[in-house]
Amino acid sequence: MTTLTLDSYRDQHGDPTRWSTADFDSYLVIGEVAPPVPPLYSYAEMQAVAADWARTAERKQSIADRLTAEGHETAAGIWARGAREAREYAAAARYGYPHYEAVLNGW
Repeated sequence: MTTLTLDSYRDQHGDPTRWSTADFDSYLVIGEVAPPVPPLYSYAEMQAVAADWARTAERKQSIADRLTAEGHETAAGIWARGAREAREYAAAARYGYPHYEAVLNGW
């Protein structure tokens, strides 16, 4: 027996732009009876995570710039890639936990 959830309803009924009024009513009722599980972290918490990643990116880029100035190209490249990755995580975290989780897991 499968549990009817909002996700499974969307999977079964396809594109919401093609739903009838009855389909929307059913979807809303399912949402009231079995609301989706809230994300692991709130939007505000994810903004704090994004700020942390942004600070990390700044620090890593600073180290990369210093290493480049000292002529350590290989090490600078490693730190620059780390800074790029941290900026990517910061951007994903700004959208909220589901998007952040998808980026972290490579979905």
